[in-house]
Amino acid sequence: MDQNKIIKGKEIDFIKELGLEDMPLEEQGKLIERMANVVNERIILKAMEKLSDEDAKQVNADLVIGDTEEALKIMDEKIPNFDLIISEEIEKFQEEMLK
Repeated sequence: MDQNKIIKGKEIDFIKELGLEDMPLEEQGKLIERMANVVNERIILKAMEKLSDEDAKQVNADLVIGDTEEALKIMDEKIPNFDLIISEEIEKFQEEMLK
């Protein structure tokens, strides 16, 4: 899965908000990937706290083999308001980046 998938639609905001529009596109891409990785890790950590041990083990196993799509599917199915966790973590990250 593309690491930018969870924060899709937010990457342009980060670049503009941080005043990095003049940065070469390749550099922007690398920065977006690093930011996406950080946000993804935060989302996963927060979500894992809300899963049963069995579901957490399955999500972890999926992540280890690189099946992020299946891991996200499980989290979305098993965690009420998973989309809210995603939004909150993106917002927190944005606030931290803009400080």
